[in-house]
Amino acid sequence: MRPFTLAAPLLLLLALPAVAQVSMDNRALDALQPAAPAAKAPAHPNTGHAPHHGARHPAAKHAPAKAPQHAAAKPVPPSVPAAAPAAPVIAPPPIVFPVHPAPPPPPVPVVVTAPGAASQVGTMTRVTFGPGQADLNPATAAAIRAVGEAAKADPAATISVEAYAPGTEDDPSTPRRLSLSRALAARAVLINAGVPSTHIYVRALGNTHIGDGPADRVDLTRNGTAGTGHAATPAPATTPAPTAPATQPAPAGGGNPPR
Repeated sequence: MRPFTLAAPLLLLLALPAVAQVSMDNRALDALQPAAPAAKAPAHPNTGHAPHHGARHPAAKHAPAKAPQHAAAKPVPPSVPAAAPAAPVIAPPPIVFPVHPAPPPPPVPVVVTAPGAASQVGTMTRVTFGPGQADLNPATAAAIRAVGEAAKADPAATISVEAYAPGTEDDPSTPRRLSLSRALAARAVLINAGVPSTHIYVRALGNTHIGDGPADRVDLTRNGTAGTGHAATPAPATTPAPTAPATQPAPAGGGNPPR
């Protein structure tokens, strides 16, 4: 009976589930695990062998060296000039104007049946017109063109164009307009002949200062220097120098001369 009483507790203990507390050390398990095998390099497509290259290791990254820290230098104050600098002078850009020669006026129509004649009065060319008309005929147009051709050879030559027309004193506007039409007709012929417009001086006088010539006329005078067929300027007259008075000879034997 006694042995049974001792074995009963043992049997009860064996029948109960075993309960135990187990602690694990992960570092010890990691040390027991075998190292992972190195990856094999792929075989060369032609030889079937793996290329033999030296082991490449990633370049170690080094931290940039820090510059040594020095004591901060004391800032130097900027120099202040005694006087303010002069203001800059900016010149404006030059203005360039396009220079184009003025177009010549259209040719003056020449009327064959127009009355008028051309004559030479000293150094002046005179062209006449029909009453109340400003048309040029072939003869008068050719005379004005000849004046322009002669003046074109001298760059300093100028031409004065003085036009007249008759009229009454109570209506000075009508003869002035008619004389202006005649002067512009002569000016157009001169410009077409090659004379610059700045070398032509036009005066529409109308019925004033007609003088003793025909009232329906235009007088053309070419001005220039002497020696080129132009009107010469007369030289100023010279005044003879005064002569010294004659002295009387002294009387023989001395003494004062007779008074």
